[in-house]
Amino acid sequence: MDTYLDLLKQKNVILTEIFKYTKSKTFKKDESEIDRIVYYLENREEMYDKLFYVENKIKLLKNENFNNILHKEVDDIIKKNDIIINSIIILDKEKKEIIESILELLKDNIKSVKSMSKVNNKYLGAYENVIGGNFFDSSR
Repeated sequence: MDTYLDLLKQKNVILTEIFKYTKSKTFKKDESEIDRIVYYLENREEMYDKLFYVENKIKLLKNENFNNILHKEVDDIIKKNDIIINSIIILDKEKKEIIESILELLKDNIKSVKSMSKVNNKYLGAYENVIGGNFFDSSR
């Protein structure tokens, strides 16, 4: 029981970390935020890796030893964890909108770059050769 409770407490600490980190970061709908967002997502991924590791240990322990756990402290910490999880979900929804809008800006810019590249390739290919006289040299 003590190990199970300790794991639940570890989960609470990690969830609290994720919540505080998520809450502390704000982003503008601007391309200049891309590097910050990537850094933010990488850090969160590390935190979630820790969370999943602890969560897997909890599941194993719970499945093996505790089918019907009735313990006030366990129940309280599970409720706290659920509240934190819901709070993280709310924050993530807000950030998701901003991140998706920046991704749309990037997609538009990529399309623009591709179009410019096509024009540039056509210019450097046929048009530049025509101007230089390679195709219309009357002496050939």
